[in-house]
Amino acid sequence: MMSAAAALVAVAAVNVNAASTTSVPIRLHGTEAPVVILRVQGRELPLQLDLGDASSLVLHPEVLATLRSEPTLETFKGFSVDGNIETPIVRLDLVALGDLKMHGVAARQDVHDDAFRNYKKTEVGAVGFVGTGLFKSGQIRVDYSRARLTISLPQKTGEVRNVCRGQAVPIVVNKWGLTTLVGTDVGELQLGWDTGAPAILMSRSTASAARLATDVDSAVFKKFVVGGRDFGPQHIEIWNIPLPTEIAGLVGHPFFQEHVVCFDYRSLTLHIQ
Repeated sequence: MMSAAAALVAVAAVNVNAASTTSVPIRLHGTEAPVVILRVQGRELPLQLDLGDASSLVLHPEVLATLRSEPTLETFKGFSVDGNIETPIVRLDLVALGDLKMHGVAARQDVHDDAFRNYKKTEVGAVGFVGTGLFKSGQIRVDYSRARLTISLPQKTGEVRNVCRGQAVPIVVNKWGLTTLVGTDVGELQLGWDTGAPAILMSRSTASAARLATDVDSAVFKKFVVGGRDFGPQHIEIWNIPLPTEIAGLVGHPFFQEHVVCFDYRSLTLHIQ
C-alpha cells in the first residue's frame, strides 16, 4: 500500500486527446491493489491502481530512468505507512490508458525500499502505481466483479460523460486526502477510500479513542452506513498506522470486492452499487 492517504496536492493538468471515455481490464491478485496496463512512450507498464495516492504515476526508479521526462519545479509531499514522502515530480508525454491518450502527465519515483519494489515486481507483476491524480478531472468506476475499470475524462467541451450509478455520497476534502463520513458501532468516522489497502481498517489511535480494548486487533461492526445505506456487518482490522487525525481509517479491498464503487472527482461525490 503506497501513500495510504497521500496529500491531495496540485498536479499538473493532463491533456487528453481523442476519446474521453474508456473501459479497460484489471487483474486482481489476492488483496493487492488491482493491476492495470498503461502504455507509456510505446512501452506497456503494469501498474497497480492505488486510489489512496494523490499522485498520477509512481514508477520504479529503473523504469522511470528509461523514459523521456521533463523536470518540473514541483514536489510531491505526502505520507505513507513508512513516514513522510517528499520527491520531485517530472512530466511524461505519450501516456495511454485504453483509448485515452494523455500528455504532460505528472510522475514521480517510487520511494519504497528495494525489498518492497522487488516483491511488487516479482510477485504482483507491477512496476509502480497509478493514483487519483490521473483522474481528478473526471470519473473512475471500479468493478472488481467484472474485473473492469471505466474512466471518463473531460471532452473538448469540458463536459464529462457520466459513468457513475447509484446515490451520490459527498466526499470530504482535507489536506491529506479524500474521505466520506461512515456511521459505525462506535460513532461517525471519516474514512478514506483506498484500493491499495488490503483490509477495511481503523487506526489504533481511533480505536483507543473509541474505547476499544487495547489488545484487540479487529472488530466486527454491525453498522457501516455510507450515504444513508447500511453496508454492515463489516470486519474491521485495527492497525498501528500513522494516519492523521482527519482520517480515522481506510475502506480497502473487502469493500471493493463486494461493491462497484465510482468516484466523481469533479462533483466530489462517491457512488456505490
